[in-house]
Amino acid sequence: MQTLTDHTVFGDVLAPLQRALSRVRPPKAPGRVLSSEAFISLGVLRHLQGTSALREQIQQLLHLDVNAVERPPLARSTWADALASTERQAVLRAVVAELRAEAAAALPDRLAEIPGLAGRPVRALDGTYQQESAHYPRCTPKQGGEDNPKGHALLAFQNMRIGVIDDVLSETRSHHEMRVLRAYDQRSDALTQERRTLWVVDRGFVNAPFWDAKKRALRATVITRMKKNLCVDSTEGLPIAEHPCNAGVLSDLRIRLTSSQQEWRLIRYRTPGGKELELLSNDFTLLPGVVAFLYGRRWEQEKTHDNWKNDFAVAKAWGKSSVAIANQADLAIITTLLVHLMLARCLQGEPARDEKVLRKQDRRQQGLADRAVGTERPAWSAPLYRYTSKLSRQVLRFFKLAFLKPASPQLYETQLRPLLMAYL
Repeated sequence: MQTLTDHTVFGDVLAPLQRALSRVRPPKAPGRVLSSEAFISLGVLRHLQGTSALREQIQQLLHLDVNAVERPPLARSTWADALASTERQAVLRAVVAELRAEAAAALPDRLAEIPGLAGRPVRALDGTYQQESAHYPRCTPKQGGEDNPKGHALLAFQNMRIGVIDDVLSETRSHHEMRVLRAYDQRSDALTQERRTLWVVDRGFVNAPFWDAKKRALRATVITRMKKNLCVDSTEGLPIAEHPCNAGVLSDLRIRLTSSQQEWRLIRYRTPGGKELELLSNDFTLLPGVVAFLYGRRWEQEKTHDNWKNDFAVAKAWGKSSVAIANQADLAIITTLLVHLMLARCLQGEPARDEKVLRKQDRRQQGLADRAVGTERPAWSAPLYRYTSKLSRQVLRFFKLAFLKPASPQLYETQLRPLLMAYL
């Protein structure tokens, strides 16, 4: 651990982790062989390196210290047992909460200039699937079990204000997304218990009674796509304000759903590419154009999924128990937050904008202008929202290849900042 962290780039990446652990008081010592800091640090390194197999990581660590090559630095069973430990899980959850708060304070607010949000928490929710570990004995409902035939489901919660995924719910059973979300809602640390949160979700999470209850109890509201099977009892047209944000809004209707006791709104919107969308929301405080913009930004969560699956080795589970799968997801969250915090620090407080990715994104937006898609950004948002959610592979490659280099401001200015400005 001293070789890995003593005045190295990796040590700089882990600095917020050390502060978070100093504030966490686990109810029970996780173990004498592998400390909490070492366990999390090795998990972060494994994500940064994109190492899918534990044996491969052990072999990599074996060659870091030439004076200790006669003995392995860590037994595979030691780290695997730690990954499946409920005591470690409690520590990981506490560290995630600490880093989430630090990231919210340190990273730039991407939605600060978007009208009508007034500092409200804005979160996107979407799901992806993870391949099971080779040791996982899958048993699907057709075989008499409960396992999901698509793999492990990962419901990712993205903080749209800072552009990072800061919580993940893992589920191995073949349950509907809404059922999984309801079970998550019962947890004391569930993000669905936040007050005044604006949720941007996929149609799979449309459940009017659930969101009605959230609005009554927490003043939390939701934005989603309209489903064809939803029954509308009545409609009433709402005036559309003369505002640049409302360009493309075709209609804004107050509706009554058969499945709800509260009023909802149905917004018809034409994207710059000409695709017409029907958006459903129970929030009447936002301009309809802002509702359409926020739903379009939900697609950026797919970019963070790309980072996870292609760069952070989350595509395949590291263990077979539900605790190990959940702990792997928490380690991925910690890695994401640490990298974003590192970029914010080493660039001396400047927004860590990946300018080359933004230029590529601008070219893509111009190419989308003639296609009927729903993810283009409207023209009014261009000067207000200049961010991308995905970290480019060459930026992540810096941390992968230079993690043992001596840390210095000169290194970050001469080798990291150019990677954010142009492709090599």
